Amino acid sequence: MSVFGKIVYGLQVAAIGLVVVFLGLTILIAFITLMAQVFKAIDAKKAAKAKAEAEAKAQAAAQAVEAAPAVIEPEPVAEEVTDDGELIAVIAAAIAAFTDSDKQLVVRKVRRVSGWNRAGRAEQVYRF
Repeated sequence: MSVFGKIVYGLQVAAIGLVVVFLGLTILIAFITLMAQVFKAIDAKKAAKAKAEAEAKAQAAAQAVEAAPAVIEPEPVAEEVTDDGELIAVIAAAIAAFTDSDKQLVVRKVRRVSGWNRAGRAEQVYRF
């Protein structure tokens, strides 16, 4: 085979490869577009059903209010009282039991830390 024949054969293989790749990409785009339309239709049905249920509940609530106008008294809110001393003692005992050390554990300072701080730090440190 001559050099010119090899070049023509290489160009044919490259052209066939390009056609196959672009055909595959076109099929993939069509499939994704079809899936998007199907999911939009499903979401629209769910939204319509939720809207109908909300309207039915609102209508039922309006009828209930018209039928029995009763005085609603607010319930007293019970305030949650926490004893931090007991919590600190339990945590200190757990740490002391876990360490298996003969040293006495002393809690010097207790500071409440939000879980968001730890989550943000973990996101930055353990990114990959």
